[in-house]
Amino acid sequence: MSSPRKPVQICADPGCSQPTAYRTRARDAWCDDHITALLRADGLEPLEPFEKPKAWRLTRCLACGCEAHYRFEYTLDRNRAGETACRACYWRGWARESRQNQGPYADLTPVPVEQARAHAEEHGYDHLAALAEPSLADDPHHVRCRDCGRLSAERLGDIAFGCQCRTNPNRARQTSNAPGKKQRDLLKDSGLPVLAWWDHEANDTAQWETVTLTALREVAWRCPDCDLRFTARVSHMLHSLQCPACEPKHRAERDAELARLAVTPVADVPALLDAWADEADPRSVFVAGDLTLRRFRCPQGHHPRVSPLRYLHSGCPSCRSRRTTEARQQIEAVGAAPYRLSPEIAGQWHPSLNGRTSLARISPRSRRTVWWQDPNCGHEWQETPEQRDKGQRLRCPVCRTILDSLAFHFPDLAAEWSPANPLSAWQVRPTAQTAFVPVWTCSDGHTWHAPLASRANGSGCPECQEHGKSQVELAHHAAAQRIFGDAASGRTVRHDAFARRNTWSVDITVPLPDGRTLAIEYDGSYWHADKAALDTEKSLDLLAAGHLVARLREHPLPPLPVTHPDYTEFTVHSTAPHPDEVIERVKNWATADRS
Repeated sequence: MSSPRKPVQICADPGCSQPTAYRTRARDAWCDDHITALLRADGLEPLEPFEKPKAWRLTRCLACGCEAHYRFEYTLDRNRAGETACRACYWRGWARESRQNQGPYADLTPVPVEQARAHAEEHGYDHLAALAEPSLADDPHHVRCRDCGRLSAERLGDIAFGCQCRTNPNRARQTSNAPGKKQRDLLKDSGLPVLAWWDHEANDTAQWETVTLTALREVAWRCPDCDLRFTARVSHMLHSLQCPACEPKHRAERDAELARLAVTPVADVPALLDAWADEADPRSVFVAGDLTLRRFRCPQGHHPRVSPLRYLHSGCPSCRSRRTTEARQQIEAVGAAPYRLSPEIAGQWHPSLNGRTSLARISPRSRRTVWWQDPNCGHEWQETPEQRDKGQRLRCPVCRTILDSLAFHFPDLAAEWSPANPLSAWQVRPTAQTAFVPVWTCSDGHTWHAPLASRANGSGCPECQEHGKSQVELAHHAAAQRIFGDAASGRTVRHDAFARRNTWSVDITVPLPDGRTLAIEYDGSYWHADKAALDTEKSLDLLAAGHLVARLREHPLPPLPVTHPDYTEFTVHSTAPHPDEVIERVKNWATADRS
């Protein structure tokens, strides 16, 4: 049985009973009319329909007329801060006030339009206009990103950072190395000391096989010292490996030892007396209770200043640091790479123009200007390793490709990246949120839309995959292919006319000769028993998008309350399916004259 439908969230504006344009858990949300009213109150007129709070929306400033894209969340934050949301107005006022504060030291030299245009083009923008006359150093400029098309008002200094869509953070791994379900960090594979406390008799095998390092569940444990059995959360035991019976005893022993050392002079502890190098008399200084830093001399000649208790328990901090460094170096030596740069950057090291400079020795933070060559496009340029791993992190400054791209991490997915996309697979990250929904084409020629994160997390071609599709649905899809000649299974459909959702997954879609699309939905009696409202919403959205909709509803599902000339229902029986006969009836209905 499916879960009950979520209650409708009502607009946060007092007195408004309209449903919100988006859902939130705890924050306020508004209906579309009041979202527009909030923007107008902040001096912006929306020029595009609202999608979601984090989506870029084109607006026009009611004061200066500058058109720019803003996120609704951003305008709310500016409103709370008492600032105008229009960046053109804000930066003009900011620059004017800054020059007034600088007085005679203000830079009043106008910036030539050609210089501003060249600066914008260098960093991936089209320069549209200067937003001040005359345009001085800190005044804003109207620019458009060449990649995502976003309009904004930016200062010259901000333009140098590039558009937010080009921000390429330095992360060791943009996402997992292979598509599919993420691997969980299981407790049984951790090798931690807590494994010796696991009570295999009280816990079942399923818990042992599935519990993770961050689990909050309570499981059974067994103290290896006193054999006490108790229950505690996994996360608690990882941070504090304690037995309820043994811990009070250990605490009492520690307190007693600390009390003894509080009345024991340093002179009575040979390990401290041998290393004592302080001016104070060791017979008058007690081991514990005094936090004054004392001078010691370790066998290696170091002279640390630490408390006597700290030196007794931990020894010389310099020697301890050296041992830690040596251990780390040994670990690095075992799995050392032939170079210190990231594999992708190292793969672009120019094979002949760097002279005696060694790739194996150069640091990722080096400021030495060296030569690079992209093996894909062949372009050559000079740049420091430090610059390569900052800011936009371009793979090739000429092609405007980026490091840690989809093509680098997921070459198999890049092979399915459609040429119809405005950016190449070398210009997007696997986890990026693009201004467009990417188009993909599988090896069988199927085309569909899916976000980058969805593909990186393992989703594939909806038509090729059979997971999540019933055998009877697949049988009707096969019949549609035979009868219509072309039919897609599980295709995701997007349309601006959709009012309930941004996308719908349609069981079977068929392109008709007149250019329209036939959507065939198979409604099983078990899974759709309590989904009449959802099925109705889906049908209405598809009809609003101009589709013909035919629903194959298993007996005894009741008909849906949909009345439309492009909508029909056919009753089918799960115990006696006749896919070819049913699809033939659908074809006769879809191709009939409706004039």
